[in-house]
Amino acid sequence: MDQDRLTTGMRRRWAILLLLFLATVINFIDRQTLSILAPTLRRELTLSEIDYANVVTAFLAAYTVMYTVSGWLIDRFGARAGLAVCVGWWSAATMLTAKVWSAASLAGCRFLLGVGEPGIFPGGVKVCGEWFIGRQRAMAIGFFSSGSAIGALIAPPLIAWIALSYNWRMAFLIPGLVGLVWLPCWLLVYRTPGGSGPDLTRQEGSRWRLCRDRRVWALALPRMLSDPVWYLYLFWLPDYLQRERGLSLREIGLYGWIPFLFADLGALGGGALSDLLVRRGIPAPRARILVLSGVACLAPFGAMVGFVGSTGAAIAITCLIAFLTQCWATNTSALATDTFENREVATVAGLMGTAGSLGGVLFTQLLGRAIAAFGYGSAFVIGALMHPVAITILLLLRGGVVRRRRH
Repeated sequence: MDQDRLTTGMRRRWAILLLLFLATVINFIDRQTLSILAPTLRRELTLSEIDYANVVTAFLAAYTVMYTVSGWLIDRFGARAGLAVCVGWWSAATMLTAKVWSAASLAGCRFLLGVGEPGIFPGGVKVCGEWFIGRQRAMAIGFFSSGSAIGALIAPPLIAWIALSYNWRMAFLIPGLVGLVWLPCWLLVYRTPGGSGPDLTRQEGSRWRLCRDRRVWALALPRMLSDPVWYLYLFWLPDYLQRERGLSLREIGLYGWIPFLFADLGALGGGALSDLLVRRGIPAPRARILVLSGVACLAPFGAMVGFVGSTGAAIAITCLIAFLTQCWATNTSALATDTFENREVATVAGLMGTAGSLGGVLFTQLLGRAIAAFGYGSAFVIGALMHPVAITILLLLRGGVVRRRRH
């Protein structure tokens, strides 16, 4: 009987992780649709560079606030209900985007999308912290997080095919419907493990205590600098390849997915590497920081994207940076689960996400103006500097991070 219960628990654990992965895939398909269709939307809706930057900012503004709010709500009410609400909300917002008629209406729909989308990440990190032990946790986080790269990988050919076969409005409607199919599967499969159910009695002061915790700032400030690099490649790369490198929408569908394949490998490989170091006897927080330091040493190569003559070379460099950004994201999330208790992990991950999104908002506005004034080369130079500064901040504050969580 005990063996049957253990087998059932293992099956449920991996089924839950698979559903988290699929939700993250859907999340990034819905998010990436805008950047893939940016030239079409800019033509159809008469959007300038500043209009497009404002549309992206509308998404990031909601995303910034709701990352923390959704993390706190998921800690309070549980991952089952919290993630179901998040996926249902963002799927409806994606479908609504099919009806936009102006820059303002597009910005409004993207704002609504930003309200629902961030919850998958603090919720997923919380679930991995609950269901997986320390030496497996980064790999589990890397697996579900790799759905973001898979979604970004699938999105260019999928969205281009839908838009070319039907129209750009259907490219928003169909992916939104897919998210609604996910909901009953999640509600059927997910169960909260014993002893880690929703905490409905947490005091409001606990949330503000975390905001003052040095360990939170040691994780949040580096995310404020590192996340915008991923947003650069996520939101602006398809537009860059079309406008500066001369690729057509069909060619974006053929080649635009390649960097996101490497992002997927970075999420999985980065998690596997730090978990391997943990199994070799290195304390988990220190193992994550070692991997993050390696990422920061390689990230400056991204400055070359806008200056190499060959389009193939530019794509190859973006593949490296995409690998590094997701390797970084996996290990910062794992560092949160190593440092904080399960009842606080979603809230901490939410605060980290808010910091990253706030950096993204500021960075996007800077990019819109820098690209308009100096071209895309300046954007890649700025992005190349972010990870070295981020690791410097983390190392300066690492005394508040390396304290190990009890397992």
